Amino acid sequence: MRAIIVVAIVVLVLALVGWIQFSSPDGNPTIQIDTEKVKEDTSTLVEKAKGAAEEVDRRVDVDVDTSPKPASE
Repeated sequence: MRAIIVVAIVVLVLALVGWIQFSSPDGNPTIQIDTEKVKEDTSTLVEKAKGAAEEVDRRVDVDVDTSPKPASE
């Protein structure tokens, strides 16, 4: 039962973001997946993730460079 609920939620979310469209032309129910929109959205997401990772990397480098050095014994 949980699996059906999870699948239903995933399909609903995909329909809300526009990746899946339901229609019934000529009485035949169809499901269309907009692969171009999926590609565009995932490419945008990948680019944003790369930018965020680079920003984290830059901040870590700054923190490492400005951290106090331990005193030599």
